Amino acid sequence: MQFKQFTVASCFSSFMLPHILFVEELEARQKAVMSCCLAWNISLFPDAAQEDHIERIWKMVEADNQEAPSPGLEQGFKQDLRMLVEQKQELFPWTHANIPKADLIGAGVHDVLRIATGTGTTEEIEILAWPNPTGLPLIIEHLRGIQSDTAAQVGLLEQAHRIPGAFTDIEATQMTTAYCVQRADLVGYQRILTVWRDTQPAPSVKRVIGHWLGVLDEIRADTKAVLNILVSCR
Repeated sequence: MQFKQFTVASCFSSFMLPHILFVEELEARQKAVMSCCLAWNISLFPDAAQEDHIERIWKMVEADNQEAPSPGLEQGFKQDLRMLVEQKQELFPWTHANIPKADLIGAGVHDVLRIATGTGTTEEIEILAWPNPTGLPLIIEHLRGIQSDTAAQVGLLEQAHRIPGAFTDIEATQMTTAYCVQRADLVGYQRILTVWRDTQPAPSVKRVIGHWLGVLDEIRADTKAVLNILVSCR
């Protein structure tokens, strides 16, 4: 079985993207990337230690600001980090590499996500924060392929996991990472399609988008089924 190999940087990109989609100000997108990076790294600590790290980060934020925080800011900041930590653990539970630094650089139509990983490498990934609704046919075509491929993979893996040695540990790891990325990408597609549905005036377009939002649920269920089978084989 051949699967695309995803780097830690590409995993982080998929995890981070939904949180900057349709965010107008570059500075706000940059702050979102920073929060995602912090949450990613906090998630690598044992559950019992995570709250201490969130508290420590808040103290650093507080110290960097001369003015007293506005009411509710501390609670909101910590809740957002907890949510991101939980999401990272849900989407990428088997990815344990830290990300020392992640920067978002404005570069015209696309932003550039520059990620330094714990292995000492730096990777740059183009990010489109404002996808245009004219791209809907391309997304539909892509989702149709994912829908078919993932449904087929469920059946194939159900058969394969009954056969000892059907795939190697390396292949299982590659497949697991690929489908974790797919789950994260589905969160981004959910965000894109929801915004497009809510902003398109034509009822017919809204109906089409609504249909594909339903398809996302189907793909999500099949993706989770694939991951469950892969985990059971470990």
